[in-house]
Amino acid sequence: MHTEEDDLSKGQTALATVFGFSQADLAANQSGELSVAQKERISRTHDANSRFAWVAFSIVFGVAFLGFGADMIRTGNFGTKSLSAYVGVTVFFGLILCGFTLHYRHQMKRTLRDGRTYPVKGKIQLFTMRKEKLMHRYFCIDDHRFQIERYDHFELLKQSGLAGQEAIMYVSTPRKAVQSVELKT
Repeated sequence: MHTEEDDLSKGQTALATVFGFSQADLAANQSGELSVAQKERISRTHDANSRFAWVAFSIVFGVAFLGFGADMIRTGNFGTKSLSAYVGVTVFFGLILCGFTLHYRHQMKRTLRDGRTYPVKGKIQLFTMRKEKLMHRYFCIDDHRFQIERYDHFELLKQSGLAGQEAIMYVSTPRKAVQSVELKT
């Protein structure tokens, strides 16, 4: 026999899968705190994103350097003016990336230091928006909207029948990110 409790459990499991939290994480969030596991995930995610950004930067500017070097050999123009331009552009974009990385690291450290969450209560909304030929998928409670990157996660939320259900979403501060979601009966 299919019960409302089964639906609630299925929905709660879908939320835990999509947002990556455990019952221990939810319990810590209910008391306004981040769990140790959540702090570790926040730190690992930031480190992985920073590594990815620097690797992508290195690949792009490494390939550009190879192209620049090949063009210098092909034309026989080994001028310091063009080399200075390449180095200047590389340093400029490197400094921008460094600035973004430091900004996000500062936010992450504040989030870990403060270790706080705040509850957002309301009905779950799931919707998509088209922006510049791309479809963006969102999970929303009240006026708090968070993008769902993975299509399969968005479909899991939709198929679990969560739209319209009452829930409490726990959001970290100062870096606003969903930490856990609790369905209300």
